[in-house]
Amino acid sequence: MRPLAVVVLLLAAVPALADEEVAVGLPAPSFSLRAMNPDASGQSWVALDRFVGDEAEDPGAKAVLLTFFASWCEPCKREMPFLVQLDRTYREQGLRVIGVCIDREEAGIDAARKLVAEKKVAYPVLSDRFNFLARRYLGEKAPLPSVFIIRRDGTIAKIERGYAKDASGFLLAEVRDVLGIRSAKQAAAKGPERGTRSDPVAR
Repeated sequence: MRPLAVVVLLLAAVPALADEEVAVGLPAPSFSLRAMNPDASGQSWVALDRFVGDEAEDPGAKAVLLTFFASWCEPCKREMPFLVQLDRTYREQGLRVIGVCIDREEAGIDAARKLVAEKKVAYPVLSDRFNFLARRYLGEKAPLPSVFIIRRDGTIAKIERGYAKDASGFLLAEVRDVLGIRSAKQAAAKGPERGTRSDPVAR
């Protein structure tokens, strides 16, 4: 492949300008990366603007949960089944989960691919081998695990970088909130809402 072609491919994966701030309430940097699990997810390439923003193509998408992980990150491995369950439970209600693997070496990428298959991950998992996306969202240190919840309008609703707490303790509430799903207490006070599931994700 010609050097120019390589540069073009790499630039296509760069999510945003270096001086673009990543913060709650601001637009999430866009990206387009190759999926590591195209057969399971049904997608070979994934672009954020397919799900959120002014030109979103997915009419059913209401929010994106963007999660960063690596094969060597033990907390990431522990929370993956919970993310799988979130995807299964809330996909029909508009949640789109996207995983991003930041492993750089081939051995790590292979290990991550095996982990994704072992956990039966059906949401797209993208390979950020050159860490363009990780540096944009996480900074140079890239703390893991980290998650971002992005609204339908493309703005960031929630940021958790390098957390040590159990993801199920805060992610479920955040996901339900951004999807507009009422809590059990609210549902009991106002009565059932047609077409809205309120089943909690089992831990």
